[in-house]
Amino acid sequence: MTKVGGIIRGGMLALLLVLAATGVSFSAAGGSQLVTVAAASNIDITVAAVASIGSTAPPDCGTTSTVVNVKSNKVYNLQIRAEPVLYANGKAKNGLVEMTNAFQYGTAGVGPWTNTTAAYADIFGSSQPKTTGLGVDHTIWYRQCVDYADDPGTYTIVLEYLGVQP
Repeated sequence: MTKVGGIIRGGMLALLLVLAATGVSFSAAGGSQLVTVAAASNIDITVAAVASIGSTAPPDCGTTSTVVNVKSNKVYNLQIRAEPVLYANGKAKNGLVEMTNAFQYGTAGVGPWTNTTAAYADIFGSSQPKTTGLGVDHTIWYRQCVDYADDPGTYTIVLEYLGVQP
């Protein structure tokens, strides 16, 4: 081996050691990948468990309101009905005795009022826009008109809400 060849080999070895010590690395492109995410439609409705209309004497009508929170990632309709097995006529009851007048709902405290029935009905005339994550609070008003034919007592009705995404 000549002295010049040994110096060159020694220099190359030193260069390799310097490259290895500094952490120099080599890489090649790994490609790319398309990822799909399927977002399902969803609607959540939250309503208070209890509402109450204060003492109302005939022939007056009593009112109260409740707040229904709706969260929906599509346009929606909010629907209401009287529970169909026990309240098929849409009337509040005291035991088995129904009130004379149907229980009513509306979107304003002064009406217009709609009688509840055992079939779901749209509360709003048209679809509502999708919401943010906090949802939208809808105030729903209830009205019960008391007749002289109604016995004094406490009457109840169960209302059911349904969110529909057309």
